[in-house]
Amino acid sequence: MSAKVWLVDNELSVRESLGFVLKAIEYEVADFADIASFAVAVHSDEPLRGCLLVDVQTADAEELNVMVSLAARHTLLPIVIMTDQDKVEACRQAFSHGLFAIFTKPLEIEPLLETLHQAMQESEKRAQP
Repeated sequence: MSAKVWLVDNELSVRESLGFVLKAIEYEVADFADIASFAVAVHSDEPLRGCLLVDVQTADAEELNVMVSLAARHTLLPIVIMTDQDKVEACRQAFSHGLFAIFTKPLEIEPLLETLHQAMQESEKRAQP
């Protein structure tokens, strides 16, 4: 089974282009338009593996609380955030645990891909007894 990227971004064009790149390097991709849709899709308590790559648009308390709750429930899932520079500190403060990396826009694809590779390794490491 290939490593899975759970991709959350409100822009279809971003989901399609990132999905294309990730699939080309043999990641399985499940994409969602928002964090609420992702939360509904993964409502079970079964541990998720892979990496959550999520675009934080607003960095408002509700959005961050949903992500923190997901991080607490799915501890095997490293979280990589994409956001604007002015939202980085709010994201950092919200995640004392579970946050693997933050990327500011515009994204540089090579560092992002390297980080996703490291996040996949971390997910497997967390799954070890």
